[in-house]
Amino acid sequence: MTCSLTETISVLAFACCGLIAPTDLLANTAISPHDPLFNNDEPLTITLTGPFKTLDKQRDKSAEYEVGSLSYEGPDGPINIETRYKPRGNFRLEKENCSHAQLWLNLKKKQTKKTVFANQNKLKLVVQCRDSNRYQSYLRKEYQAYRMLNLMTEASYRVRWVTVTYQDLQGKNLRTQSAFLIEHKNRVADRLNLNPVDEQRINRTELDPVHATRAAMFNYFIGNADFSIVAATEGSCCHNAKLLRADDESPYVPVIYDFDSSGYVDAPYAITPAKLELRNVRQRIYRGFCTDPEVLDGILDEFRNKRESLLAVAAETDQVGKRSARKGVSYLKDFYSVIENPKRLKKKIIEVCR
Repeated sequence: MTCSLTETISVLAFACCGLIAPTDLLANTAISPHDPLFNNDEPLTITLTGPFKTLDKQRDKSAEYEVGSLSYEGPDGPINIETRYKPRGNFRLEKENCSHAQLWLNLKKKQTKKTVFANQNKLKLVVQCRDSNRYQSYLRKEYQAYRMLNLMTEASYRVRWVTVTYQDLQGKNLRTQSAFLIEHKNRVADRLNLNPVDEQRINRTELDPVHATRAAMFNYFIGNADFSIVAATEGSCCHNAKLLRADDESPYVPVIYDFDSSGYVDAPYAITPAKLELRNVRQRIYRGFCTDPEVLDGILDEFRNKRESLLAVAAETDQVGKRSARKGVSYLKDFYSVIENPKRLKKKIIEVCR
């Protein structure tokens, strides 16, 4: 029996880390049907009425803002759902980085029945950061990153592209821009038949190695170094990731999000984590943990098998200029040039696992 290149090189790293050889935790799990909102890729047109000028000015996460509404045209006429808003985020919440606050939408759940928003209570809205078309392109590329991760694993946040007309509480139109909605972690957990958890820090050996390796490799694929799947500086774990598990004895499944600091998106406001000393956000660094060589081989094969589908998403020119799309495809192809070259694979990934 012959060993693969990855097995030969990384077996020692695996032994040193003391991890347990895993299987894919969700491989035989029956996945629940998607909610209506995320069971359709068609763009949705909505109107949000609320105190958006105040929200953009104050950006106070602890404040209670006046109630507004979400409305859209249903099959039998207009649908109107009472909605409260809160600003969210950290880096994009700063005014010098984004003109408009990112938002939580808290929908009155009993009003969502028999609508496209059925089962929804709290939703993240990723708002176009600034008003120029360039920022619409950055937004779309982050949305594409979520969709690419959806192609890789069910343990990912579903997203829905929306065109939003923002109105003040008197009904005056303020602006119409693109945005996208993100599935709530509780709905992800329900879909996967897992449970959300609130630990602030875990040991890496408690992670499901298949899902942990896939999450780290996807972030390497898009050039995102701004994440942790074992710790958070504040709140529940983790940094740009949430943890799910079946029960108290089961391994943790990390579900990653927030890709606007990636080299693939290449937003002008994005910065790299200072401790990593990267030249810029387009410089990749693999931040995955050492694992069973069979796991690493399996994850690399997933990316190889999904190559054409992933690059097809990056090549889309809806809301993205042709030049930007070509740049994105080229950036992702460089990932494949790493994993298909034994020397680069060893240097860039296998030898630097943690």
